[in-house]
Amino acid sequence: MVSHGSELTVTHVDSYFAHIGLPARFQRDQHPSLDAAFLSAIQAHHLCRIPYENVALHYSRAPSISLDVLDIYRKFIENGRGGYCMENNIFLFHVLRVLGFQVYLTGARLYRDASIPTPGWSGWEHAVNIVTLENDAKYVVDVGYGGDGPTVPLPLTTDVVSQNIGTQELRLLYGSVPGLSDKRRDLWTYQFRNGADQTWKPAYAFSEFEFFQRDFEVMSFYTSQSPSCFLTSHFLAIRFLRKGEEVYGKMILDQDKLKENLGGKSILVAKFQHEQERVRILHEHFDIDLTEDEKSAIAGKKSALIC
Repeated sequence: MVSHGSELTVTHVDSYFAHIGLPARFQRDQHPSLDAAFLSAIQAHHLCRIPYENVALHYSRAPSISLDVLDIYRKFIENGRGGYCMENNIFLFHVLRVLGFQVYLTGARLYRDASIPTPGWSGWEHAVNIVTLENDAKYVVDVGYGGDGPTVPLPLTTDVVSQNIGTQELRLLYGSVPGLSDKRRDLWTYQFRNGADQTWKPAYAFSEFEFFQRDFEVMSFYTSQSPSCFLTSHFLAIRFLRKGEEVYGKMILDQDKLKENLGGKSILVAKFQHEQERVRILHEHFDIDLTEDEKSAIAGKKSALIC
């Protein structure tokens, strides 16, 4: 396994594998095959160790997000934090490149439901990895969507249903996308439903066009700085739960509520009013410890609770 144009080294990858607890049979010295089993193991262990979270946008005096892969490495591995979609998927892209996978990144439009003031398709606000294995089979690998994100690689084949956590099912559809004006241009749409008797919900749409680092830097400027972006006004942390090799549930810290989903529906575990309670939950359930300066930096922000 050799590096392919990444600032990450094999030493960084070894430290990452140790951090996420990847099983010994997938460590580099065992020379694992670059196949779907290896890809699936990396995805599951990443999701269950590195949370989706936007701590840096709220517990900071000058919120900013770096997409430099070495900055992300220090944040994830050395500082024990997580990140949002572009951080997670860009980091995974570099790991897969170092390992020798054929992989590239593309951007995606998110779909917002009627629960927010401006429902419908967003601009480019998300990133996903497209991986081609030796048999030319393509997969979407996403470790950055959050609560309804895939926990397994999804075959880039239209209308193939994959099982996610519990009764949740996932699929990719290829075709015209309702709500977009250009009906001639087909896109892939990632959809989920929480049971076979439920309606499919669109989550994001993407093409197979490769995006570069600078594209994501422009996207991330909006998602980290714009007051109209959900992420800058709302605190969120999500961590998936694993037993052995199975991802069986997730913990969700949504502003002032802690919810647990163990394969069925989300159940409210706790509702709280004070910053001290949220800081405690971040420590106990997400392994995130804030400095005193970070704790005080949220004061006055829309996402702040009572101090």
